[in-house]
Amino acid sequence: MKSLDRNQLTAWRGASVLPPLVLYGAGDLGKLALHVLRLAGVEVTAFCDASALKQGNSYREIPIIAPTVLANFARDSRIIVSNNYISTVLPLLNELGFTDIYDCTSLFEGADFSDAELDVHSLEIQRKIAWHQRECAKHLAGHDQLILKYIDLVITEACSMKCVDCSNLMQYYENPQHSDLGQLFASVDCIMSAVDWIDELRVLGGEPFINKNLAAILEKIKSYKNFGHIIVYTNGTITPQSTTLKALQDSRVTVNITNYGKLSRRLPEMVTALEAAGVAHLVKIPSWTDSGRINFRHRSAEQLDTMFANCCVNDILTLLNGKLYRCPFSANATNLGAVPPNSVDMVNVCGDASRDQVRKDLMKLYLRDSHLQACAYCNGRDYSTPKIEAAIQVMRPLKVPPPCNTAV
Repeated sequence: MKSLDRNQLTAWRGASVLPPLVLYGAGDLGKLALHVLRLAGVEVTAFCDASALKQGNSYREIPIIAPTVLANFARDSRIIVSNNYISTVLPLLNELGFTDIYDCTSLFEGADFSDAELDVHSLEIQRKIAWHQRECAKHLAGHDQLILKYIDLVITEACSMKCVDCSNLMQYYENPQHSDLGQLFASVDCIMSAVDWIDELRVLGGEPFINKNLAAILEKIKSYKNFGHIIVYTNGTITPQSTTLKALQDSRVTVNITNYGKLSRRLPEMVTALEAAGVAHLVKIPSWTDSGRINFRHRSAEQLDTMFANCCVNDILTLLNGKLYRCPFSANATNLGAVPPNSVDMVNVCGDASRDQVRKDLMKLYLRDSHLQACAYCNGRDYSTPKIEAAIQVMRPLKVPPPCNTAV
């Protein structure tokens, strides 16, 4: 895979006849790439995307095709990888016989999106570009460096809503607890000393603003130097206090508010408070998939491996109660006792292991490509998982199903 520089764009713009140009990825990165290419006068033939929900549609009059359709394209077609699933996409393209493959790292350098008509929030544009640059750098560097995309820091199991289909399984907690502050700080110390870089530290729960220690937690994690950004996820039900607002006043911090309509009862107050304090924030309308229930399903090891490979959250490491898990479902399902604890599916970051041993264990967990024990209890979370109505409330916590001893 090569970087697409401006000289290449000039050559493409000046050529009279060229092979097809395909953007592999029709998500936000693909939209950003199309904008830059059109500004440079370069025409795109098609998007390619693995999501069945996108296939057959179009964006800015560019058709979105499936990988099976791309397989029929001439092998000298130019492919620009405009997503962050480098480790999945490149083997597929190589297997299909494509060789003229580019990433977007140089394409985005100095790009102007100020006048772009995009449904990508301005606060997220540079974050998404940085993710892509990191994923490409990680691919080129191999596995010598431990660079993580993001880590979810679960600071509370408590939530001000009780959504029956919460993908983080908050609907199952009967007696939710805040994370022990000493254990949390020791765990984060351990992680940050073991990794080279983390793109994002994501502070969430539950509802993080329920935890009265949020300001102290933010001040703690802001003290590290080897991360890019902090995102605080909230449902718009609690207005932050003055001490929390002060802790949020940092160029590396963004508050990501999910707008659940009437359920987000403090949303206007929260936005007003954040704006007055100069805190970067964005408001999003949720889009949920049917992936928030714990149900054991009999699948073969091969089926589970495929499910894991296609999962859109299999790179979200989750810190919960002194242990680092590969995904939020695995973390909470294990914490709830619905999935038997499995030492190979987690790393104890609050124990006596040395920094080198923790680094080795984290590397092994992060680079793992086989399924987790929790996958057998999950409905899956890829682009084919059905969409559902968000935030349907339940009166009482759901009953946690007992673990199954026949999991693959």
